[in-house]
Amino acid sequence: MTSEKYYEKAEIYYINSQYEKALSYFKKSYELKESNDCLNYIGCCYLELNNHISAISTFRKLNKNNPGWERPLFNLGRVYLKTENFKQALSYFQKAILLNPDNADTYYYLGVYYDKIKEYERAKTYYEKSLFIDNKQSETHLNLGMCYFRLDDYENALKEFNLAYDYDNNCIDAIKNQGLVFLARKDYVDALKKFLFMSEVEPDNIENMLDIAFCYYRIKNMENAREWINRITKVDANNEEANKLLKAIIRRSSVSD
Repeated sequence: MTSEKYYEKAEIYYINSQYEKALSYFKKSYELKESNDCLNYIGCCYLELNNHISAISTFRKLNKNNPGWERPLFNLGRVYLKTENFKQALSYFQKAILLNPDNADTYYYLGVYYDKIKEYERAKTYYEKSLFIDNKQSETHLNLGMCYFRLDDYENALKEFNLAYDYDNNCIDAIKNQGLVFLARKDYVDALKKFLFMSEVEPDNIENMLDIAFCYYRIKNMENAREWINRITKVDANNEEANKLLKAIIRRSSVSD
């Protein structure tokens, strides 16, 4: 098999989150033909597999091979961010921006950095800069929406979650987050619609089932609230939140009777 064929297969494995297989095929591709793109992927595989030492070594080698390319720098930042070495992470993200101030990914990861340290206004600024360069990034819209949500700007949060889902219909987190916004606004009917939609995609998600039960409880539909609690307790009989909500449902039902 040629280097290009190994590379193509490796990319498919990587996209499907099969990082061990992707790493193996990228290495075979690199053995046959050394390329910076391939070496970068190898580093990313190590990062996804939490082999941080090998990831750092690979990205440093790539940076030495190609000192004018910003990607190994912001990928080094990603490694340090994942290991919570925030000072080093910020340093590499800043170096990457100096090399190329027009890379949407670098601004995105700076947004992630400020998200991690809970500086949401600054995170918002960098996500917006990333989207100014490339507006069709679902994950960036999702993260920006969470910044707005944490800053209690529910209207803009909903707009960003809508965009995240529009650009990627597999972005179920966007639906969940819309539900959380409605929940925060005490709009239980609209929240329920989002959580019920989620349940079709993730029927065994206990956290979502709890949200559904809670919404039914808040709109005084005790029958459905109890039904969803029963679904949870069949899987997890000792779930504290479910049992606590069940007691509240029983109390309210007895009062209405």
